Amino acid sequence: MPRRLSDREIVRALGPVGPAFFGGFSSLRDVQREAIPPILEGRDVLVASATASGKTEAILAPLLARILNRPGGPARARGIRVLLVAPTRALVNDLEARIAGPLDELGLPCGRQTSDHKDKHRRPFVLVTTPESFDSMLVRDGQVENGKVIGHLLADVAAVFIDEAHLFDGTCRGDQLSWLMGRLRRVRRLRGESGPDGRAGLQVCAGSATISDPEGLAGRLLGPSASAVKVPGTREVRVFEASTDAAWFRIDTSLDAPGLRRRLEIAPVEELAAAAEDRIWRALSGGSDQTLRKALVFSPTRRLVDILSAHLRGTLPRRRAISVRAHHGSLERAIREEAEAEFASARDAVLVATTTLEVGVDIGDVDLVVLIGAPPGTRSLLQRIGRAGRRIGHTRVLALPRTTAERAGLASMLIAARDGRLEPEGYARRWSVFVQQAASFVAQAGPRGRRRSDLVELSRDVWPESDTATAEAIVAQLIDDDWLIEDRGRLRHGDDWADRFDDGPGMHGNFESAGAGVPVVDARTGVVIANVAGPPTERKGLSLGGQRWDVEEARGELLLKPSGAGPAERGFQYGARPAPTRCEYAVHVRRGLGLDERDAPLVDLPCGLAWFYFGGVEHEVVLRELLTLKPFDGLGGLAVRVDSGDAVSPTRLDLSEDKLREAVDARFAELEHVLDVGPYQSLLPEACRRNVVAGLMDVPAFRRWLRSRRVWRMTADDSRYEHVRALGA
Repeated sequence: MPRRLSDREIVRALGPVGPAFFGGFSSLRDVQREAIPPILEGRDVLVASATASGKTEAILAPLLARILNRPGGPARARGIRVLLVAPTRALVNDLEARIAGPLDELGLPCGRQTSDHKDKHRRPFVLVTTPESFDSMLVRDGQVENGKVIGHLLADVAAVFIDEAHLFDGTCRGDQLSWLMGRLRRVRRLRGESGPDGRAGLQVCAGSATISDPEGLAGRLLGPSASAVKVPGTREVRVFEASTDAAWFRIDTSLDAPGLRRRLEIAPVEELAAAAEDRIWRALSGGSDQTLRKALVFSPTRRLVDILSAHLRGTLPRRRAISVRAHHGSLERAIREEAEAEFASARDAVLVATTTLEVGVDIGDVDLVVLIGAPPGTRSLLQRIGRAGRRIGHTRVLALPRTTAERAGLASMLIAARDGRLEPEGYARRWSVFVQQAASFVAQAGPRGRRRSDLVELSRDVWPESDTATAEAIVAQLIDDDWLIEDRGRLRHGDDWADRFDDGPGMHGNFESAGAGVPVVDARTGVVIANVAGPPTERKGLSLGGQRWDVEEARGELLLKPSGAGPAERGFQYGARPAPTRCEYAVHVRRGLGLDERDAPLVDLPCGLAWFYFGGVEHEVVLRELLTLKPFDGLGGLAVRVDSGDAVSPTRLDLSEDKLREAVDARFAELEHVLDVGPYQSLLPEACRRNVVAGLMDVPAFRRWLRSRRVWRMTADDSRYEHVRALGA
């Protein structure tokens, strides 16, 4: 067993990079001790450790040191050498600000490339970007001469660092990243770069805070030779209890999910704004050994962000000089960045946000995280609560569930977070990504186009275990439908795709876009504040971005002027659809109610008999096909309506795998709407679409789940009866 290096030896091995990144610290953190040596050796590594544990420095410092320490390294310092890929533009901005200092000390320029910032032409040594801008650079930044690509902006990239990797796992954007890596390696090979393993001399590393299978993610995202460095660690969580004098309690091992559920108090939807204001103030001002200064409030919808922030802005400053701002994706970038800066600099502040601040954008110290409703799962919960307590070593949480289901689900997630237990991630190939990548790869070739075999060869490089017949069938379908035109053995874009690539960035992403919507303009300044789905039905006292407005005019754009004081109960409508209840959330609701893993009870509700299967909407779609069941309003993903217990008897649930496959196949079009299949799914051959859905459903796992259900009729004698019945209230 090799000798463990001391902190001083590790920093010394980094050369000049060591003092630049770690010179101000008396010792390294655990994750840095574990991750730096293998990355410095040149291995592809995924680093999994807790939020704010020092992962960024643990990965970036050795990547830089390897490049600078190579023969001719400093001489070749000009050009983009490290590509740092982040999931959001906000995180790109945050990362660039964090690493600019050490890089400047090393004399290495750093830059950003997104739709907001255009630093690629400066060719900084480290370029921070998103998958979509990465895709765009591959297409648009090659030098073509006499019909051949002779150079590329990214040809000198020697290392790629993927931040917040768990946000890419099991998503279309994650699959897109795998394809982008394959294409970047091709660029490197065309330049003459190669490594001993044929991977084009490209080192790829990633960081993640919340993942149940680091090794699996490392293999999928970084490549088959990648390894994972796991550094366990959790932060103590304390929860505010409004109904007791103790106020704060620690989630210790004596608590289980039902016990924690009983200590969480529901904030009814009709009284939510007032209840939130009361409890946030009490949590900030009392019930602790110190005054809390800053709260980050997570809300499930943009509309609720507007309403809550406007209400809090009208009430909290009467109690203390507290800044209150809003933050969500429909607000203009300048408005969001202003809110981030104000929260970071203010002494006392509340920031109400959607998932836009779930990922680690640096907004300074956060004393309290407020959860309105429940996140979709434990990973999301960990991201949110991980924003607080970095300075003091523990996290303070105010939970405001709005319903019985949210209270049960949130309690279960908090227990899972305490135990470091994450639900296993499923994975299946999303071939819709190949459609987008085929379009992008053909565009990258310029007027010469590509051969069919080029696209199939790329698919074999990226997904070597997949059958190339699938890629061949997809390419043939794209040609038949005129998305691609084949002329003398070369593929070029059809008119539609040619127009889309000419128009801008629309073809570089793999997520659904609702469009910009209707601009909302401050009539006093002419500045666009946000974009909304359409003109509101109300004209007076509308909440937006933490303020109340009156609509002055609506002709193509909405002109607003500040409204007088009043209740903040009405907001604008946004185009985003509510997320369906997925399996992980349904499982947490069941656990929070105190039911066992196999429990699927029948319960008499005032409006009929319900079978609580707790499997998510994806399971419900198939169950309705198999057993001719009816949906239950308000309980989608949790329960279905049945006429009698015979409809879901254990005998009927013991179904063959072939029968389940037939049911999944029969409902594949409906399942495409609840599964993350990607925006280009409809362009696939129908047989491929059906196979993608079957893979995402994981029929063998579905059958094991179904066969394990324990069905019985729950009565009032059961101590859990009233809690389960309350779900249907």
